[in-house]
Amino acid sequence: MSYKSILLVTALMLLTASCVEQREETYTYTVEGDVKNIVNKPLEGIRVIMNRTYSGKMEADTAYTDSQGKYLVSLTVTSRQRVFLVDYSDPKLKYRDTLRRFTFDDQGKLYDSMMLRTRNQVDPF
Repeated sequence: MSYKSILLVTALMLLTASCVEQREETYTYTVEGDVKNIVNKPLEGIRVIMNRTYSGKMEADTAYTDSQGKYLVSLTVTSRQRVFLVDYSDPKLKYRDTLRRFTFDDQGKLYDSMMLRTRNQVDPF
């Protein structure tokens, strides 16, 4: 083979290799749970925000608890991550804002039950 043939074959291989689209991996992390008050009653309307940590981009998912206090937040990201922050806040300002850290072994779903305390310390008993 001549030098030109080798160069032509190499150029052809490089051009076709760059046309092949690499599949981008995605990872989905989900936190599902319920929010209750100190006397174990479900809280409706609590804002739950799942934030990505260690990222320059602001990526988050927001949900509000339903009438049974249940919520589901999830993030799909392109790089593996183990730690996420979940912020619980009450728009009506009756309950204290709470921030929790969740650590995943691998992508998947975690279930959590959260109890929010009132902003004013009141003994219900």
